[in-house]
Order: sequence, then C-alpha cells, then structure tokens
Amino acid sequence: MSSSLEKAPAVSRSNTAHCDTSAETSVPVTSMERTTMKSPDAKRHAQAQIMQSLVDGLLVEGLLDDLGASWQDAQTADARLADLAAFRPYLGDSETCFWQLPQDQHHDIVMLLCPGIAQAWQKVPHTPVIVLHHESGEWTSLDPVAFMRYVFGAVTGGDQPALSQGQRVFLQALADSLWQAESSMDHRVETHDLPSRGTAEHFAIMEQWASLLDRPFHPTAKAKQGLDEPEYRAYMAEFNAPVTLRWVAMARDRVMTGAGVDEACPAPVQWLVSEEERRALDEEMATRGLAHTHIAIPVHPWQHDHALPQWLDTAFASGDCVSLDAATTPWLATSSLRSLAPTTASPHFLKLPMAIHSLGASRYLPAVKMFNGDLSARLLHQARQKDTRLAEGLYLCDEAKWWAYMPEDATLFDEAPRHLSAMVRTYPRALLDDPSVRLVPMATLGTPLPGDEHHVFDDWLEQRGLAANACSVQALFGELCETFFDINLRMFRLGMLAEVHGQNAVLVFRDGRCQGLLLRDHDSLRICVAHLEHHGMQDPGYCIKPGHANTLYHDSLEELLFWLQTLAIQVNLRAIIDSLADHYALSRHVLWQEMATRLEACIDALPFDAHDRGMLKVALFEREQWPYKRLIAPIIERAGGPGSMPFGTSATCNPFVRVRQSADVASGEALADELSEGLSEGLSAEALS
Repeated sequence: MSSSLEKAPAVSRSNTAHCDTSAETSVPVTSMERTTMKSPDAKRHAQAQIMQSLVDGLLVEGLLDDLGASWQDAQTADARLADLAAFRPYLGDSETCFWQLPQDQHHDIVMLLCPGIAQAWQKVPHTPVIVLHHESGEWTSLDPVAFMRYVFGAVTGGDQPALSQGQRVFLQALADSLWQAESSMDHRVETHDLPSRGTAEHFAIMEQWASLLDRPFHPTAKAKQGLDEPEYRAYMAEFNAPVTLRWVAMARDRVMTGAGVDEACPAPVQWLVSEEERRALDEEMATRGLAHTHIAIPVHPWQHDHALPQWLDTAFASGDCVSLDAATTPWLATSSLRSLAPTTASPHFLKLPMAIHSLGASRYLPAVKMFNGDLSARLLHQARQKDTRLAEGLYLCDEAKWWAYMPEDATLFDEAPRHLSAMVRTYPRALLDDPSVRLVPMATLGTPLPGDEHHVFDDWLEQRGLAANACSVQALFGELCETFFDINLRMFRLGMLAEVHGQNAVLVFRDGRCQGLLLRDHDSLRICVAHLEHHGMQDPGYCIKPGHANTLYHDSLEELLFWLQTLAIQVNLRAIIDSLADHYALSRHVLWQEMATRLEACIDALPFDAHDRGMLKVALFEREQWPYKRLIAPIIERAGGPGSMPFGTSATCNPFVRVRQSADVASGEALADELSEGLSEGLSAEALS
C-alpha cells in the first residue's frame, strides 16, 4: 500500500478544484525520434498524457516513497520554486505542494502535487516534471522515459547503477508508448457530423476514437510492441486503414471448435466472406487437395508473417497447416487491435491472435479462453432469464463460433497452438440495423481528443435539446451511471460480474436515452458460486491452469466487489469523469458525488438481502480505503515473462469518502462565511441559526 500520504506535509483537503485547471506547457522533443516527424502538438499531448499517468501511478503504488524526496507546502516553499513559470499559474490553492528529489549538488527533480479523489496525491494536471539547476534557476522539462530513468537511479552522474531486466522492459514499453501515442495523436480521427452517420458507421468511429488512449491511467497502454511504424499505422484503428486478411487451412482433426460450431455451420467462411470469395476459397482448397481434410480460417497478416513462422513452423512443414493465396474483402481494426470490424453491412466481427506485446502480455487467442467464454455466455443468458431488466437491457455478443489449432499431443495451456485461432463475434443485428441506436464503447467517453475539440456528450446534449452547461452534463452523466450500475448490480446480485472496463463495455443509446449495456469478451466473467447456486445456477466449471493465479472464482460477493471498484469505477467511470471535467470545465467533485448518489440509489432499489446491501454500503461508502489494482510494479516484477496482463493489489483512498469530506468542509466554510457576514451586519448568531 502506498504510504505517500504519510510522507507528505500536513496539508488541508477542503477543495481540490484547483487541480482541474489547464495550461499549455512547453515540453522538449523526446529522444525517441522516429522516421516520421510528428507535429509539436501531438508530441506535447502524448508526453503530457503519459507523464500524468506515470506519475500518478508511481504515487499511488508507493514507488516514489523511498527515493529521499522532500515535500514542501507551496505556500511556504522558497521563492525560487514559487517563482518558476512552469508552476506559477497553479499556486493559488493552499493544498498544492512541491515534490523535490535531489539528483546531485546542483540539480533537483521538481513537480507540483495536489490531493486527488481516487488517490491521495496526484501530479497537478498539465504541469511538467522538471530538472532545476540550483544556482541559475534554469529548468528543463523531462519526458516520461528520462524521468523514469531518474526514478530507477540510472541518471545520477558518476557510477550509474545497472538497470534490472524488469526496469529495462518497462522503459522500453514506455518509450514505445510515447512514439506510438505521438503517431496516433498526429492523425486526427474524423468526428465531424457524427449524428448523421448510420449506426454501424458511427460505431466504427467510436472504436477509432477509443483506440487513441487504449486504457486510461496506464502509462504503457499505448505500446504495441512488435509493430514498426508502418505496421502501427496500418493496423491501429485510429488510422482507419483496411486490413487484408490471410487465410490458412488447418487439418480438420487438429481443430478445436466452439459451442456455436456444428455440422450445419462448420467453417468461418460461412460468416465472413461473400459468395464469390467463398467460391474462390473453395476452388483453391479443392485444387490443392485440401477440401475434405482441412478447414480455412482467417489470419491477421502481421501474425501470418511474424508469429506463425516462429511458433508453428513444424505444423506448416508437416502439412497440418497450409497458407492459402485467396484474397477476401478487407477489414478494419477496432479499439482492441486483434479485433476487426467488417467493411460490409455485416454483424459478424473477428477476433484473431497477434503475438505483439501489449499491457505487459502477448495478445494471443488461446482455446481455453474461448472455451471459458462459452461457459460464461451460458451464465449470462441464464441471468437474462432471471431478471426482466437484464432481459431488456443486457445485450450480448455471440462469441461461440471459434476455431483453434490443437495438435494431437497438445494441451489447452501450450504456447504454440494459441497463435493460430479465430473467433467470429456476432453483434445483435437488431442494434446495428436500428437507426435510432448508438453503440458507444465506454472507453470512447473517457478518451480526450487532441485539442479537446469534441466530446460524445456534445452530440448527446444536442439530441436531447439541452444546453451544454454544468447541470445538463451532470444530469446526463447521472443517467449513464444509473444504467451502468443497474445492469451490473443486477448481475452482481446473482453472483457474477463481467469485466466492464471501458473497452469491453458498450453503452446502448436509443433515441437519446442510455437504455442498456452490450458486453463482449465473455471469457473474464467473474463469479461467486454460492450466490449462483442460491439463484438456481451452477458452477460453470471453468478450465484454469493448475498452479495459475485464479481471477474468475471468488468465495464471496465482497471479493467480487473488487472488480466493480477497480475496473468499473477507478478506471472506466473515473476516466469519463476526467474527460467531462476537462471538456466542459466542470468540478470533478460534483461528478463523483453524482456517481455516488446514483450508485447508492441503485443499491437501495434492487432486491439485495440485508446482509449484502449492508456489505455494499459499508465497503463502498464508509471504509476509508478501497482496493487498488497495481500496474507498474507488476510489469517490472514480471520482467517480460509470459502470461496475461500482470497486476497486483494494494489500497488507496475511498473516492466517495473524499468527496463527501470535501463537501462537508465546503459546507462548513460557507456557513462560517455566512455567520461572519451576518455578525458584521449586526445580526445575532441565534438569528442566523
């Protein structure tokens, strides 16, 4: 658990609105130059965004605690700090403080911190991290990689300590995040005239928009390691470049299939290609003597060229797998790099493995994950049958049509087979075909555009005929929270919770109303078996690698609540609050209070038993601390090894307690001002009360 708060000076926390301000900050060009020069604005935006996530993550994970830094109250700091142009506009609030780390006899690293809501302390948004020269007062901004090298002690002059393998892995991911984020932000997503777009076209743009950030508050989220710059621009959603798939024929007796594959629909071509393209594939399979022995599946072109030769060369040499020449209609990347959208009017999307490294893990597509996804889908459909609101407001992608290479002597947990597989993800046609529907990944709502020129709420406000003011934005955010919590808490009450970070959770708007939630990626449905059984459902029997960390099964609803607090609130909804606050110049405190009000109302309205309702009230609204999902230290600790996205757990402050305390202090200050004013006018305290 971070102890940064304990190391800080005693600073009051009555109001953190100061941290919501913004200003342009000059940031020098990073050393990671690429062949294509990015615009200064794109570079500045990318560096500022990643530096904020990096510093905030280091603070909340306690990774800056033992460096020997000092904390100085900004109101009493020496004049040379208070006079720095980089920080001067942000010193009006009594709560800000300077964090100062000595580097040598002549230099310090300095940044400006303020109390946060979801964490005790954060870097004041839009301020730089600088190296300050003591005598001259001159300073230089640091980019995130340079700052992290200082944190690791690798830029100290004289003898430089060697970096560990984990530190090198993290620095490389950070450097890749920087140049890739710059490339993305240099290319503007086309968002003009969104209301006039059809449902499917609008959804495609929402995916491109969401891809600009990928995952909020994760400093290395943008890194797609394994892609060079031309490949990055060819395969990332925001560039809207068509992707032409390769096809590979797999031996039928070496294929594992999903619950939605049967004799009537045995092959991917039935879902993914036109009749003409299917005939071309069939003719090639027949000509090459593969028609009766093999099944053709699509392969991402990057995977075909880079990963299959490395992992499955034996399978291709033996004839179990054969590359085909047939070409089919191009696809478009979505916010999840390995998921592709059709360029035709089809509800059938694709999910394919890619052996790039992202979020500290390889993006392959193992059969065991899809097998568990089939089991989860059954539970989700049962939940819809047990709750009428879920039946009308919870939408599910069909992910049961999948094919995976499975050699005779392989297991579900072997590395090589998971690099050759495919899933057809079918979206509800009733949603895609309805012109009154808008499908918005929640990640889009939490992703600011470079220049902050537009927000999805702009279109929502216009559709509802509302002015773009604080009250209207707060009301619509409240509606969003109400729908989101209503759906998720109904599932939670039954003993299950989907992985509802912003990329997996898609809001369904109908005629300008937030009507429901569409889920995809069912393989991470977390459950509490005792509550499932209490409501007439059973343990799905997930397949989990022996000795491997289990995040699917939980012994109580309180354990399951961890995922609502972390992924749903601290990541998903917090990012939406930050984007709304910045775009509309709103108070973050007010939006957090709105979220708390809607969440508590949902808990009161749903038929929880007394014990579960009491547990939720205490854990969410009364405890001083919440769990926190650590990201930076686990990447460093794993040092690039295999597995899914690494994470650890610690604790941070309860955001609802923080905003309540701030409101109480503000109310007390307002009352004191009123009392003072009344007394100055000759009124008695009794009259005022």
